[in-house]
Amino acid sequence: MLRIGKLARDVALALLGSVVILAAGCATTGGTGGWPARAADEEIWAVRCITLTTPDRMQRANTYAEALKKVAGLKPELVQVLSDEDGTAVFYGRYRRGYGPTGGSERFTPDHLRDMELIRSLRFAGADVWPFLLASLDVLPTYRSAHPEWNLADVEGYWSLHVAVFYNTATMRSRRSAAEQYCALLRQQGEEAYYHHGPVHSSVYVGTYPKEAVADVRRENPLTGMVQNVARIVDPRMLAAQQRFPTSTENGHTMYEIRRGADGAVQERTPTPSFPVIVPKAQRQLEQAAGRSARAALADR
Repeated sequence: MLRIGKLARDVALALLGSVVILAAGCATTGGTGGWPARAADEEIWAVRCITLTTPDRMQRANTYAEALKKVAGLKPELVQVLSDEDGTAVFYGRYRRGYGPTGGSERFTPDHLRDMELIRSLRFAGADVWPFLLASLDVLPTYRSAHPEWNLADVEGYWSLHVAVFYNTATMRSRRSAAEQYCALLRQQGEEAYYHHGPVHSSVYVGTYPKEAVADVRRENPLTGMVQNVARIVDPRMLAAQQRFPTSTENGHTMYEIRRGADGAVQERTPTPSFPVIVPKAQRQLEQAAGRSARAALADR
């Protein structure tokens, strides 16, 4: 039963190796399993100056963009207007993020701080309005998935099983492509696989399951006496998926949770397990319901 999970991890390692070759400058246009190779560095960072959601957002964004192009100290060719799921935004700059062995850092080239401080300080002439006061650094929404239908963001259901995570490092800057290609390979094996891209991490999931698939179990810690709520999988399909994928890998590698004794010696070395995650659509519904409940409570006061 564990053979399929091991095969998936081996495939992830092979895939990661091919991505590293691409990052080193390979000019091949072919990808694993017929997937096209992506650019070596998918992520271009910029200052998200303002995000607009009103019906006239495109017109307003273009007005802001033209104003930014005239600001002394900014380069007009680095101003652009792009849209994503958050709305229509005005971006400035191109910054390359530095990466360590386990993911991102706060180092950018060129240094973004001067540009961001300047943009935040801008205001309309004769008015005490700073439209870009909340400007922040963000990834440009220019990446396009080859299979948007596999994105967990809009999938129905309540739970999914987290089986892998990818993140950029100094030698691998295609974490989104890696996650999506791993997802494709799992689907070739007959798995219902999905991906989800966050600001820094890209995760891979297997299956969708109802709310009742995970039970909230109260457990007392025998050492401290503290009572903890522990999520326990009870759905047979989800349990079977966890048997096929017992661990959650990082960039194709099995990671371990280390427990040490009082003398610092390693007493236990346990692979990081796969785990249930609430899917984004269900999470949004929970947050909306919580917001409505909070507003109702305030109204009753």
